[in-house]
Parts: sequence; structure tokens; C-alpha cells
Amino acid sequence: MHSRTPGFPYLDTSRVASERVVGFVPGVELTCGSSQRALQAIRLVKTIFRQGVDCVVTASEGGISIVCPETNVAEILQLCSVAARRLARLQQEPLTAKMVEKMLSITSAERRRWSKDGRLSTAGRAFFSNGKNQITLFMYPPDTIRRLLDQPNQIAEWRQRDRGNPHIPQGTPNFPLTNR
Repeated sequence: MHSRTPGFPYLDTSRVASERVVGFVPGVELTCGSSQRALQAIRLVKTIFRQGVDCVVTASEGGISIVCPETNVAEILQLCSVAARRLARLQQEPLTAKMVEKMLSITSAERRRWSKDGRLSTAGRAFFSNGKNQITLFMYPPDTIRRLLDQPNQIAEWRQRDRGNPHIPQGTPNFPLTNR
């Protein structure tokens, strides 16, 4: 297990002074349990270090180890600071519908229904063009998904409620996970 340094919450800098090694294992607090987001975080950290200094990046259990034998400690810590800021931004980026469905083990019909009636709040939409067609992606706030991951019974309760009343009117109040 990597020890986290207070200034660098996602990076293990405990071996920087002695061995010039930085460890990184993307945790659930960063990725919301998304393997896609974890790979994105690993690529981000690798890129920051490879562009900044001469280093060797190797895969380690669940993450990477970065060895910078010819680099001084101050430079390594500066790169850790840059990486920590970029990872903090990544942590706040909205999640796509497919990521949410995979992370919560829900169907697209459940996600659409719960988004429509307000149980699952959205963070807006993203648009892109595919030829002449404009594609819309619904995005979801990572904090909401983290709360749902911490409350696994919530999904079961929503499913039970849907089985008992499949035609829940829009705007039904008292859903605990909506943004206010």
C-alpha cells in the first residue's frame, strides 16, 4: 500500500528523497471505480513525468512506479505538484452515461428513468459531431456517483420502488442524491 503525502494526495512520495521513486495507484476516490478513468489517470501522470524529466516508468500492482535517478528531489516534487493539480481536476470531471452504468451496474433504461425523474442528477450534456449528426452525451457529477457507490442499498431501493410503481410521476420529491 502506498503512503500518501499530504501535499500530494494521489502520489506516494515516501521514497523520493532516498531512491528518487514516485508511486501512483489510482484509488476509488479519484476514479469512482472506473477502469477507464484509472487508465486516464495513469496516462496523465506518465505524461507529466516523461515530459518533465528523464525517467523510467514501470507498471506496479494497480498503478505505476516512476524512477528518476538523475533528477534532484526539488524537480521531482515540482512534477508531483503539477500531477496532483491535474489529478484533482480529473477527479471533478463529469462522468459519461456509459461509465455510470458500468460503475453502478445499472441498465441504460434505469439510468434514463432515474435521471428523468430526478433521482440521479446530471451535470449537463456534452456535444460532438459525427459527420452531419450532432451527438449528445449526458454527463453525471462524480460526487453523486461516489455517494451511490458508498450506499449500495440505494440502487436496490430504487429498483424495488420501480417494481412497485413503474409509472412514478416526474418530479417526485425526497430523493436523497439529487443536487440542490
